[in-house]
Amino acid sequence: MLYYVYLSGEHRELPLLELRAVMEAERVGYKLVAHLDQVVIVDSSEPLEDVLSRTVLSKYAGVLLGVSEVVDGVQGIEKVLRDSDVCSHGGYDYVNFRRVKQYGSQVSYEDVLRVVNELSESLCRGGSKRLDIIVSEGCVVVGLRTYERDLRPYRAREPAERPFYSPGTMTPYMARVFVNLSRASVREGHVILDSFCGAGGFLLEACSVGLRYVGVEVDPKLAEGAARNLAHYGCVPEVVGGDACHIPLDRVDAIATDPPYGRMSKPADMDLINLMKCFLGESYRVLRKNGYMVFAQRIDMPLEEMIINAGFTIVERIPNWVHGSLTRDIFVVRKE
Repeated sequence: MLYYVYLSGEHRELPLLELRAVMEAERVGYKLVAHLDQVVIVDSSEPLEDVLSRTVLSKYAGVLLGVSEVVDGVQGIEKVLRDSDVCSHGGYDYVNFRRVKQYGSQVSYEDVLRVVNELSESLCRGGSKRLDIIVSEGCVVVGLRTYERDLRPYRAREPAERPFYSPGTMTPYMARVFVNLSRASVREGHVILDSFCGAGGFLLEACSVGLRYVGVEVDPKLAEGAARNLAHYGCVPEVVGGDACHIPLDRVDAIATDPPYGRMSKPADMDLINLMKCFLGESYRVLRKNGYMVFAQRIDMPLEEMIINAGFTIVERIPNWVHGSLTRDIFVVRKE
């Protein structure tokens, strides 16, 4: 079945990478049919709503009715609507017109609304779904929405809302992206590790999607705080004392973690270079074969050689501006 997905515009690469990672994690057969600015069209072997509910950077999605070219104007949109069987999908309730950036300025909302209203009877107006009409990169994507993200649960897990607060904690939105990029699978019962678990933000996101998880934290105060946070949100407080250079585990299926980077968070007993070396080596030991690890570090850290020497293959390296002068690389690596 063909789906359209409207992606967040907050980052150039991460929304699609997150979507693809979750589909791969849950072994959903798919083909990327088209990739436009903030919009993708996916041919999926199964309904995508459950997969999409795990992502945070996919804003809404639905069943694709068709695609026209901007140069065809509203006549192209009208043809798509006439040729599609909207009624078989339950009809529509109202029109959502979205123009990505400044694409297709010759297609106006007023003209689109006029065409849809003229066809409203044949399109079974009064149904339950939104009719999405999205203009992007010379195309007009038309579909019926079946999924929309809900950010309220994330807001409830913001660091300031938790019983235990630690400065410099990553937002639940970005923590969810890290967890998803690790390709930990709910369907396969994977265990995901956060070896610098801090206040437990990554573990909260793993819990919220139904993954099994364990956190390792060297600071007893932080470990206790992470356990409190997990329990507060109804999650099992799976946090153990230890450090990322001596992980007290034998095997995990995926790793998503946020090592210290020398500003607000600093390693206590060794310099950052040596910490990263021993972290990478120990992570390789505990991660299953073909498993993925996701972590971030400052862009000025010479990590590529360290990662390869530890035995990993670099799958993705994604620059991510954090604030001010701080930009970090997000690494997705795989154990061959």
